[in-house]
Amino acid sequence: MSEYFIKYGILACFCSLVFTSFGLPMPEEISLLFIGFLVKGGSTHWAIGLLVGYAGVTLGDVIAWYMGRKVGLEPKGFVSRLIGEEQIKDIEQFYRKWGDWAIVIARQVPGSRFPTFFFAGASAIPLGRFYLIDGLAALITTNLYFWIGYSFADDIKDIVKDVEYFGNISGTVMMVIFGIVALFFLKKRFFKT
Repeated sequence: MSEYFIKYGILACFCSLVFTSFGLPMPEEISLLFIGFLVKGGSTHWAIGLLVGYAGVTLGDVIAWYMGRKVGLEPKGFVSRLIGEEQIKDIEQFYRKWGDWAIVIARQVPGSRFPTFFFAGASAIPLGRFYLIDGLAALITTNLYFWIGYSFADDIKDIVKDVEYFGNISGTVMMVIFGIVALFFLKKRFFKT
């Protein structure tokens, strides 16, 4: 993938960040590292690199939010039929109580972003509020990985391997947690006692 970023530059990194919401199996941290790497190599100015990285990250998050808003948590909708109306009320209550912090934490943990942002949209968290919270949290992610890529451009391949390894571990942990929660909801929905 590094050849792709080197060949097509910052535009490829931006597209990768946006298409992560559509299931592109590329952690956004990798794209942000390569933006820093490209800036260090003189491909563009650091301010443009940061702006492109931030715009790609937040646009991808808004897409996940929008997908959730479109699918929704309607009582007769797909998600409601899958996990149950009572559980939908629990999810909505969760977001009313913890939504802001759920968004902030998910923004920092690979593997948890899409489902968290999807449910934020489905739970009717207003776009303006979502974008404000996510945008502030994205400042951390964007700056951190951009500057790591910039500062350690000579070691980019090793850093990418380390980030992919961390992403795989945290993604696996988050999938196990989401799987347990989903099983709990399905059990509660279909095996009421």
